[in-house]
Amino acid sequence: MNIVLLSGGSGKRLWPLSNDARSKQFLKVLENSAGEKVSMLERIWSQLTSVGLAESTVIATSKGQVDMINNQLGSSVPLIIEPKRRDTFPAIALAAAYLYTVKKVNINEVVAVLPVDSYVNDYFFEKIKELKRVLNESQTKLALIGVKPTYPSVKYGYIIPQPIDKQKDYLKVLGFREKPSEQEAETLIQKNALWNCGVFAFKLEYILSILDQKGLTKNYYQLIKNYDQLPNISFDYEVVEKTIGMTVLPYKGSWKDL
Repeated sequence: MNIVLLSGGSGKRLWPLSNDARSKQFLKVLENSAGEKVSMLERIWSQLTSVGLAESTVIATSKGQVDMINNQLGSSVPLIIEPKRRDTFPAIALAAAYLYTVKKVNINEVVAVLPVDSYVNDYFFEKIKELKRVLNESQTKLALIGVKPTYPSVKYGYIIPQPIDKQKDYLKVLGFREKPSEQEAETLIQKNALWNCGVFAFKLEYILSILDQKGLTKNYYQLIKNYDQLPNISFDYEVVEKTIGMTVLPYKGSWKDL
């Protein structure tokens, strides 16, 4: 399995601590097991390393963040550098082209995408590993991780699944609801809806086929030259909500969106 870690945003939710020049994922506001102050990026990279996923991880980022990543993780971590900051669909499309062209990843290999700002324990990454099995068993195009809600949040999006199948540990996805009212969130939770934590997996071939459909090149070096041709839109809107055939793997553990 290959991992794409999205670390290109500015994280202005923590403004004025974070801004375009000093993004939130680089602020040393968390603590590791030794009680040392670490950044979101350092914490999640340490977790990926501990579960054996760091070696197959690439980081998608913007030009302005390269120095900070190299400073915190070292210069050996593979980076996919956007020529200009755009939304998550172009970033993930560029990452797919990189895996295909530069790393020569087989088109049937599974790629998982996750944001840098999830605050989770190591068990969460064990669930990410299971997405490969879920994709192969379900024969669906996308597999997501959905967090079991602990309260009717109005800040998160919800994944609406089909009724629970006790024979499987994953569910088919019926649809999505973005940031509902508290009352609607309570109703969704009663129907076993899950928080959408922005983690999903697909076979590399699926994203490459979308580039083909749009008349765009799969070659990384050509795509980076024509980056402006990619629609400036989120992966959720451009791919997830248009995909027919998705599964979700429920996660019943600690999760916070920082």
